[in-house]
Amino acid sequence: MLKQRLITAAILIPSIISAVLFLPTKVFSWLLVFVIAIGAWEWAGLIRIQTIRGRLFYAIAVLLLLWVSCFLPLVFILVTSVIWWSICALLLMRWSKKRPYHPIIATFTIGIIAGVLVLIPTWQAIISLHSLPVIGPKWVLFLFILVWLADSAAYIVGRKFGHTRLAPALSPGKTWEGVYGAIIASLLFSFIGSEVFELSGDIWWVFWGLGLLTILFSIIGDLLESLFKRISAVKDSGYLLPGHGGVLDRVDSLTAASPVFALGIWVLERLQ
Repeated sequence: MLKQRLITAAILIPSIISAVLFLPTKVFSWLLVFVIAIGAWEWAGLIRIQTIRGRLFYAIAVLLLLWVSCFLPLVFILVTSVIWWSICALLLMRWSKKRPYHPIIATFTIGIIAGVLVLIPTWQAIISLHSLPVIGPKWVLFLFILVWLADSAAYIVGRKFGHTRLAPALSPGKTWEGVYGAIIASLLFSFIGSEVFELSGDIWWVFWGLGLLTILFSIIGDLLESLFKRISAVKDSGYLLPGHGGVLDRVDSLTAASPVFALGIWVLERLQ
């Protein structure tokens, strides 16, 4: 398993970095559409759509709604997404320690809506960052590395020092010590980012706060997918990535982190 994870990561990470930095935004956006389509297919499985026809229909519906979302104001999409994830945070805090979850969360309709709110703002957020003049791709790469580092720090610190479970009813392996490790990693990398992007002294602390908030939301994204996997009684969202599970298993943190980060950058651009 570890060997598979390392091989997959060795292929994925350079490929993702190259795509972010060197592909034009139009090409990158279509690549991300493909990722969203796979994510929608996997989400259909999490909400117990078993047939190929049903999953395909759901994926196509998500892509159609993605197209419709392109005609909506970006800020409306990002703010709506942040509100959605804030509500999720409150509910997950309530359900983190014990079951049963509220019956409504397991309903088919809620699952369908949740998938749309998880996937579409992710695409909008990442593409809005990538399309920014000159440094857009660097913002996307910063976001990706920030989340990757925080995930790695949470895993390493959690395994070494973790003993206080974060959400035993949702994801027993996650610990508060791991969260603290992720927070420290995010603050350190945000400091590096404030230097690289030459942010003025008046707003560097806002950028630090944005990095911290982004990571806290990334944890919510991870836990929400864990909730739906628990409800569906599956270990992984898919099997596309050997050793890692499905695409959703790799981007669950980004689904909540990217709208928060993109909205924060939108605000920072107007403060400078």
